[in-house]
Amino acid sequence: MTIEDIKTYLLENFEGLNIIEADGDLFFMHMNNDKLPFVTLINKDNDYDSVSNLNRDGFFRLNFPINKEIFISKFGGLTNDTKLEAYLNIGLDFTQEDTLFPHPTYGSLNWVCIVNPSKETFEIIKQYLKTSFERL
Repeated sequence: MTIEDIKTYLLENFEGLNIIEADGDLFFMHMNNDKLPFVTLINKDNDYDSVSNLNRDGFFRLNFPINKEIFISKFGGLTNDTKLEAYLNIGLDFTQEDTLFPHPTYGSLNWVCIVNPSKETFEIIKQYLKTSFERL
């Protein structure tokens, strides 16, 4: 999948999204919530987040929240920490492609991330996105 593929999918399947672009990164905002993005597509490292080594050519990370119960079923037990950055230093390799991880910074808020998802993995992610969107 490419950033453009994901962008097209989101805009065609989720009504009421606005895109905010900041320095090449994309933030998909729901019209009912202009404070917290529904999905982000980040294509480079920055001063606050470089754990996925996105400065590699062609690399990006998809970030989005999922249902709390699903999050716990996938990642419960990795840490008991509930603070921001709870998942940052527990030994996960956030540079690994096509693998769903708790978000390094916002995992405690049930956000997940995936670097360069494949088409097959994105098919699974579509259901997570649908469920999250319905809760907005």
